[in-house]
Amino acid sequence: MFNIKNLFLRALLALSIAVGAPAALAGPVYHVSLDTSSLAGSTGFLDLGFLGLETPNPTFARLNNFSGDFFGAPILEGDAVGDVASGVVLGNRTGFNYFDQAVRFGGLLSFDVSFETEYELIGTTLSVALLDSDFLNYLGAEAHLLTIDVMANTPAVIDVLAPGLVSVAEVPEPGDWLLLATGLFLLAATRRLQQRR
Repeated sequence: MFNIKNLFLRALLALSIAVGAPAALAGPVYHVSLDTSSLAGSTGFLDLGFLGLETPNPTFARLNNFSGDFFGAPILEGDAVGDVASGVVLGNRTGFNYFDQAVRFGGLLSFDVSFETEYELIGTTLSVALLDSDFLNYLGAEAHLLTIDVMANTPAVIDVLAPGLVSVAEVPEPGDWLLLATGLFLLAATRRLQQRR
């Protein structure tokens, strides 16, 4: 027997899956935290670099939710736009793509990063470093504190080079939680309607 409520709920479930699928297929979001308490009392720069490794294919790193004692205007080089207030986009269309932001050390610096790549590629790397106020020396490590290597259709390779200073965690997207909650609700509603028959 044809049941319009059951059909409606199943169609709603299919629609929510179709709408949420692009968010589920997008790459993960990583939350990066830098503990600069050992550098208290000094200033320097948060240095974010995004380099293509022998690839012309467009890839982007989107950084947002910055937290820290930042000041001044950012220094942008190559395929880099934005600021800590509105978010930063780093591309790989030029040889050197950097975002540098002045910061007062002593507290926690953090941001979220996600990647967009549309094509197969050899690889692209996001590097995170702290530099002194003269741009001459790395702080907290001999070079980068963290690198994230990105390649299409494979998980990112995260290399934490200063474990006491840096932590990285994968963050579930709000859309993922909403999709899960909607799916569970619709499955429960469908099951309940079936039990009433």
